[in-house]
Amino acid sequence: MHRRDLEKRCGAQLAQQKLKRRNYKRDLELVERSSTSSNDSYCSMTPEVTQGPYHVLGELVRQNITEGQAGVPLEVRINIIDIASCSPVQMWVDAWHANATGFYSGYIAETGSALSGGTSSGNDTMGGGMDSNSTMSGMGGGSNSTSFGGDNSTMSSGGGMGGSSSSSTNTSDYTVTSGADSESAASQLNTAVDDNETFLRGVWQSDADGLAIMYSVVPGWYSGRAQHFHVKLYTEGGIAENGTFVAGGDAHHTGQFFFDNTTLEAVAATSTYSANSIAWGDHVTNEADQWYPYQEATGYNADMDITWVGSSIEDGLIGEITIGVNLSYFSPELSTQYAAFDVEAYVSEGLDTLVTSSASATSTSSSALSSSATVTTSLVSSTSTKPSSMTKKPSITKSSIKKSAEAVKKSRAAAAAAAKKSKQAQAEKKKQAEKKHQ
Repeated sequence: MHRRDLEKRCGAQLAQQKLKRRNYKRDLELVERSSTSSNDSYCSMTPEVTQGPYHVLGELVRQNITEGQAGVPLEVRINIIDIASCSPVQMWVDAWHANATGFYSGYIAETGSALSGGTSSGNDTMGGGMDSNSTMSGMGGGSNSTSFGGDNSTMSSGGGMGGSSSSSTNTSDYTVTSGADSESAASQLNTAVDDNETFLRGVWQSDADGLAIMYSVVPGWYSGRAQHFHVKLYTEGGIAENGTFVAGGDAHHTGQFFFDNTTLEAVAATSTYSANSIAWGDHVTNEADQWYPYQEATGYNADMDITWVGSSIEDGLIGEITIGVNLSYFSPELSTQYAAFDVEAYVSEGLDTLVTSSASATSTSSSALSSSATVTTSLVSSTSTKPSSMTKKPSITKSSIKKSAEAVKKSRAAAAAAAKKSKQAQAEKKKQAEKKHQ
């Protein structure tokens, strides 16, 4: 079906979604500050883009993935719609990204400064607000390029993606699957985990309205890539005994979110991000990023709609984006790496407090953001009118993990029952209509 026809058919649902977003900001008395255009009228399959070399399986099911990392607070709001039915869809959202200074958990020794040919150390990592006394070092960022993904894109052998595509293909010819990974890319993308860190990684499920809300910080930059936020979306999955996510099949979407340049300029000026070993003047813009045009294929806007919570960017941002999912499409999983997650250690270290609303980020100073105890999930003032989705956050304990698992099972059972009931009603309606014509 042509995109214009899809938008016409899904118009009512998209308009309702847009109204909910406006009402949310109105209730919080917030005003959009970015110049990005919305995907609220987009009802086609969101383009596929590579998962990259740092995807790790078995991450904790949690709404706040900050885990002590300093940076500009970011509330991520992902609206998911099934392009076949124009209906919102409940999906598991697996999210991960680099910290303020360009390091990925699980790959500290080979990311951040290492991608530019430097040495990764504990001091470099601490620049991103990592609450750790450990020191790790290593070299990375090789110069050899290997073809992977779609359209002859390149990736450095050291694990960092190149700054530009080697493809001569006209970007206007890109389709929704031009940037998708192929099975043959596994040898480049299945990168062995170097450490047991889990910051800025996690999985959360969208609600009945197709809305998934997660809490993090704005990603930092590293050599060869513009700032971006990775996601994989699954319909099938569950929660293991230790609270980590177990996928029940391949993802239906793999992609990356980006940020408008005006927002990134303001982020880069803050002290946490200016500690990046790569000068802001040497960062890669969206336009120069090799994967950005793939995510923007077919008219999709890869930039999140950004709203500033306060007068200063350090008060936090709300980033929103709509993803159109084709549930008959499957995105291959190329990683076999698992996080070494110990939920008891997580709780004993007090990191579970990051998923409770203990204070307002709007009253938190930039220096305090480097302390794990003061990073919060709520980005709005405690005196503001807050929707129920923001007033209470789950606390990670063995008890809450079991309750969460039970809630997911009940939710899935209710959804299945509702679908069965709807199907029966439609069959009965069709049967009655056939009787009238006899």
